[in-house]
Amino acid sequence: MIAWRNLWRNRRRTLFTAGSIAFACLLLMFSRSLQLGSYTGMIDAATELFAGHAQVQHRDFLDDPRLRYRIDHATALAQQLATLPGVAQVAPRGQAFALLSVDERSFGAQVMGVQPAAEQAISTLPNSLVAGRYLASGEEAFIGSTLARNLGAEPGDELVVLGTGPEGGVAALAVTVVGVFQTGQVELDRGLVQVPLDTFQEGFYLDDQVHQLALAVDDLAALDKVKASVEELLAPKLAFRSWQQLMPDVVQAIAIDRASNRFFYGILFLVVLFSIVNTFVMTVFERTREFGMLLAIGMRPWRLIGMLQLEAMWLAALGSAIGCLLAVPMLAWLSQVGIPLAGMEDLLGGFAFPSHLKGDVSLVQMGAIPLVFVIGCQAAALLPALRLRRLDPVEALRAD
Repeated sequence: MIAWRNLWRNRRRTLFTAGSIAFACLLLMFSRSLQLGSYTGMIDAATELFAGHAQVQHRDFLDDPRLRYRIDHATALAQQLATLPGVAQVAPRGQAFALLSVDERSFGAQVMGVQPAAEQAISTLPNSLVAGRYLASGEEAFIGSTLARNLGAEPGDELVVLGTGPEGGVAALAVTVVGVFQTGQVELDRGLVQVPLDTFQEGFYLDDQVHQLALAVDDLAALDKVKASVEELLAPKLAFRSWQQLMPDVVQAIAIDRASNRFFYGILFLVVLFSIVNTFVMTVFERTREFGMLLAIGMRPWRLIGMLQLEAMWLAALGSAIGCLLAVPMLAWLSQVGIPLAGMEDLLGGFAFPSHLKGDVSLVQMGAIPLVFVIGCQAAALLPALRLRRLDPVEALRAD
């Protein structure tokens, strides 16, 4: 209690220092929550748009997406995967590169065969319509907006697809454009056409074969458990690819953002520590005669240092408690409502972001912030307190 009372001998300085700790704690908790939430939103938006949380592929398909690297007996394998715990949806896909033509215009693009019902359950791409409708069945095509503009294609136009079959023969399709999508992702809008899977398989001479089995899971945090279950069903030539392997650009963007935020957090933390060092330097100078008297009557220097450390602990606890109390309603709002990104589509169009940027509240992450401040304050207060080891009682009693 003596350490607590000592803090209020200079009330203004104590309140200022505790306030700086509270503000820094509040700012770090808000920023960290927003950072974690942005990662979750970015991953969800990216995986739900097209790739899925994971995919089953031929082991060579990711690095060399050729038509011959396919999955045999795809229907049976998809049904088995759908029954595994944690797997919410399985979407079979065929994939090939081909030349697309409308009248006299031709462009190269990726042609993907999909099951419309499964695709609508796993991907938000069917919801990105700007004209027409999504696929139903038969000889239909769903085409990116940039590619449609390059080809001069509209819903109702005939699209001719010329490619190469698995054995080197000519693969040909004649389909009708029924819908146009726009995602803001340049590579999709400019280079993707979806057709029904059975139409794709017929045109490219595939039987019960596909190139991807896209998976959606119930809990992304449990993806490693799902991976272990899936790999037990796979033939040696097949491989499980997580979203990190499918979208390394998203992983890299998160890593860069984490590095830059660590720098920001470190600078803010150092500014607060310098204010605490300054507080205790002033404390030691102002109370030099008091410390000299205590040393003269027999108190050990380490007991004085311990008393200052208790004062630092109380100061850090007070500031952290105020910061946490202020952060609770702010984090609740951020996690439930979030920051709307409406009107920023042009700015964020090339990135995977949700419509509302919500925070992610992790008790471990949030609890670590005040703990770091308490430990940091102890270290900051120790530096000026160590001066008491060399304090001479006689000289201290003569100090002004």
